[in-house]
Amino acid sequence: MKALLLTALAVACLSFAAENRPADEKAVRAALDKFNAAAKAGDTATLDKLLSPDLIYVHSNALLEDKAACIAALGKGKPNFVLDPGSTVQIYNNGKTGVVHGRLTANGNLNGKPTATYLDFIQVWIKDGSDWKMTTRHTVKPAPPQK
Repeated sequence: MKALLLTALAVACLSFAAENRPADEKAVRAALDKFNAAAKAGDTATLDKLLSPDLIYVHSNALLEDKAACIAALGKGKPNFVLDPGSTVQIYNNGKTGVVHGRLTANGNLNGKPTATYLDFIQVWIKDGSDWKMTTRHTVKPAPPQK
């Protein structure tokens, strides 16, 4: 009887986690959208709320930034991250961790000239209370298609 009760409880917990997965995916996507909008606007206050204190932010040129350096650079550069369709969000750790993978174009300005860099990215978001915070971001320039 005890084993049956424990099994029923485990199934109920797994069902609850599965039911919340679409809501968690939607919340992570919303946080990602807020991050991209804040970066484009140079909104450092919103970036501060969205980024984890222990942020690891790795650029495609291997530049590594912590939270303060990332906020300063995004606030100054105001990049416009345009996501390609088809990004994925996977939810782990009982709805407390979200991993985003996708491709984007980072539109910016370098010495007064517009730039566009195509990137593949992975981001890790953690749930902090009811808020999602980016804790890790890593980008690479995809290899050209092979002929």
